[in-house]
Amino acid sequence: MAKATAGIAAAVFASATLVAPAEAAAPQFLIAGIQYDPAGKDTRTNAHINLEYISIRNNTTRPLSLKGYRIRDAASHVYFFPPTFVLKARTTVLVHTGKGRNSANHLYWGSGNYIWNNTGDTARLQNSLNRVIDFCTYQAVTGRAAVTC
Repeated sequence: MAKATAGIAAAVFASATLVAPAEAAAPQFLIAGIQYDPAGKDTRTNAHINLEYISIRNNTTRPLSLKGYRIRDAASHVYFFPPTFVLKARTTVLVHTGKGRNSANHLYWGSGNYIWNNTGDTARLQNSLNRVIDFCTYQAVTGRAAVTC
């Protein structure tokens, strides 16, 4: 009887082990990367500030609304996605730090200063309920100006 019980327990454990990865779904949205230190001198011009950005990716096969979603850094700078913004399936939007005209793949924070610290920072993508959907933390690495999350 002990062998039968052990065999059943092993079968149940193996079954549970096989089910777990299938239940782990990729997030609908994720932070794909951050360009935190644009090339050149920090001139604080809008053109240079816009070379700094965070990229958000839609991992699904359908367009998704980002109504109520926001991006927050460690210093509590907050960007709210436009209420009508929809990110197409399997595409990425760049949220530039400076000012500009929003389009399907480029949004603008509207800041007159850099947001992402060159020494390191944390970006949080939050939904309308303020729940963290994804985050990316980085530390400065000599010779690097961007991070893939």
